[in-house]
Amino acid sequence: MRSLSTTQKNTILSQLDAGHSICSIASTTGISTATISRLRSKECSSLQKSTGGRSAKLSSANICHAIHLISTQKAETAVQVTKSLSNIINQPLHPST
Repeated sequence: MRSLSTTQKNTILSQLDAGHSICSIASTTGISTATISRLRSKECSSLQKSTGGRSAKLSSANICHAIHLISTQKAETAVQVTKSLSNIINQPLHPST
């Protein structure tokens, strides 16, 4: 196994500091995710790990509105709540959201 050059280490560390994910750094640098993860653990253990996943479609205000619709009986089903929220945020939603 060949070790990383100082330039490679500095590139990875600067991208980690900028908030890039390990997977995105691996795809741009060609260095494995395991190597980047080990470097992150050794050199910047104080950095928060990426939460991953996709961003939430509903804000806390939207969730409160959905609860209000249900508690005031303006909506009886998840489909009705979904239609109301879809109109508010202008994005398609699935009833399980």
